[in-house]
Amino acid sequence: MSVKIGNVSDADILSLVAVHNHAFPDFFLTGLGNRFLSLYYRTVRENESGILLGYYDEGRLMGFCAATMRSASFHSQLIKENLLAYMIVAFRLLLTRPGAIIRLYRNLTKKSVSVNDKGDYAELLSIGVDAGCQGKGIGRALLCELEKEILSKGGRIVSLTTDYDDNEKVQGFYSSLGYQIYYDFIAYPQRKMYRYIKKLNEN
Repeated sequence: MSVKIGNVSDADILSLVAVHNHAFPDFFLTGLGNRFLSLYYRTVRENESGILLGYYDEGRLMGFCAATMRSASFHSQLIKENLLAYMIVAFRLLLTRPGAIIRLYRNLTKKSVSVNDKGDYAELLSIGVDAGCQGKGIGRALLCELEKEILSKGGRIVSLTTDYDDNEKVQGFYSSLGYQIYYDFIAYPQRKMYRYIKKLNEN
């Protein structure tokens, strides 16, 4: 068995989208369609602050994680740098799902009214494992490799967000890897979330 974790190539974006769809069948972003997901992950990969890692088994993509070296304003920067492509996708959504535009904007600009969070840390944006491969340690391996990548690029703190309610298994997973609750906040529409944070050990 040949297992490898490495950068996801442009040619593997569609495979990554398929993994995303299998891992998150009922998520809002999944409902925006393959065109949006392909654009999003491709632009994360191409951004100078973006990281897109894949877990490969015998050359097949089984899992992935997407991240940025700096959380603050990352998504607005992503859209500005690829404005035309995002405008085209937004126009298609406007014709088919106009309410999705507002929710997408709110989701991509998560903010807390009670915490002064400058976002000066790396952030895990998304992590997914193919539905048939879950429970095999792939997510843990990806997250550990991501932390090494962040350290190698000069990052010292990494953060992530996850659901507050009915999400004990996922919360336990992150806690087992040393992530601690930073604060909670409300995402649109009335979705309570946790922000977790972890200081990375160079050793």
